[in-house]
Amino acid sequence: MKTFNPLFFLVLIPILLNYGCSTDTGDVEIQQSEENGLPEEQENETSVEVNSIINTSNQGKLIDAFFFDLKGWPDRTNTVEKATSHLINDGMNGLRISIYGDIQRPAHPGPGVVLESEYEPMLTSITTALSVRPDLKIFASKKLRSTNSFPDWVKDGTGIVPKQYAIMLADFIEFMNDRGITIDYLGIDNEFVYNEGNITPQKYHETIFELRTLASTRGFDIPVLVGYEDFGPNKRNWVQILMESGWGNDMDIYGTHYYPQFRPKDKLITDLNTVSDRPFWATEPHWDNVKADRPDVFLNAEAAMVTLWDQTDLGMTGFMWWDYNLKDELRTRLMQAASTPLLGSRPITMTDIDGEDISELGKLQSRAFIKDKLVTVYFVNMTDTSYTDYTISFENNLEINGAVTYRQWRETTTIDGQSLSAKVIENSTIIQVNLPRRSITKIDITLL
Repeated sequence: MKTFNPLFFLVLIPILLNYGCSTDTGDVEIQQSEENGLPEEQENETSVEVNSIINTSNQGKLIDAFFFDLKGWPDRTNTVEKATSHLINDGMNGLRISIYGDIQRPAHPGPGVVLESEYEPMLTSITTALSVRPDLKIFASKKLRSTNSFPDWVKDGTGIVPKQYAIMLADFIEFMNDRGITIDYLGIDNEFVYNEGNITPQKYHETIFELRTLASTRGFDIPVLVGYEDFGPNKRNWVQILMESGWGNDMDIYGTHYYPQFRPKDKLITDLNTVSDRPFWATEPHWDNVKADRPDVFLNAEAAMVTLWDQTDLGMTGFMWWDYNLKDELRTRLMQAASTPLLGSRPITMTDIDGEDISELGKLQSRAFIKDKLVTVYFVNMTDTSYTDYTISFENNLEINGAVTYRQWRETTTIDGQSLSAKVIENSTIIQVNLPRRSITKIDITLL
């Protein structure tokens, strides 16, 4: 017969007690998982590091004007096919056209006289475009022809004579009205520094005053007035003088030209602060063609895109590229990708891996825009670094609706780029894409 060994119970009792605790705890954990999901601290954690966060609640101004420019190329919408390509396929809602009277097209030889033959090529393009899209808006601005931009009868040794120039503008508006073309927007100057008009703020005001008088007596409507359209913002304190002189009602929309080679953002901010809540249009942004001094199409694209984003960051609501065309070339495809999603959208803030600032070229550049539930994200990577599985998410863990595709242009792709699929992870709150060196990427994301 075996004798009682007290050491056996001393060993067995802790084991039994531990077994019971483990079982009880396990039951609690299972119940919590079934009823409440993961504990809160685990629920908010992600297993991947996020490189870019987009904030859809921080939205900029609505971009409601995307115009096609006929000023340098008056025949570019002279067929239904060409007009459809720009105004329907690319979604443009306006035309920028020329007011002639320059040495090359002397369409206004005297008061009350307009030579239709000089306007004929552009008239064909306008009427064809209107047949394709009747709701099209027309923005007319003075055609620049260096120091021969204005006819002799509207100027003297000091530049334009406001009363005479107003007559020419009235003749133009009535001429277009008679042909079923309403001038919705009017710019009476174009790059002050390069023409002989010398349209100072005072001459501008006097011209608009005379034009309003003519509109009243001759019975036509004054278009929305766009100024000052110089070769860059804040030159000669023009806008400040106009406003401080009490002539602000002569400029309904602030428009300026803004070039990739210069990007005077501080001067643009000065002008925009001066014009207060007036809409701001980029009336002639530039995307350089490949030239001897700018031979790299990808670097040209980077410069053009960040130049446009300078302006969307500051509240730009309308734009019209110089020399936007339909050539079968990489520049055209990139311009379309960078531009066509913007109409009807608003810029939204986002971070990226090397900061939000875009003033320096040759780094990772990014911006995002939203239209309803569709978010368009751009990355321009002109660095020597490739970013694999680059992650993007939204503030407040907004959920992504369905698959995410993106189009990417690299030196090895065709001009149409390559269509790719992103990875959607972390309960559809994070996407992953690849951003190779020297690449441009456009991502379309639909939110729930």
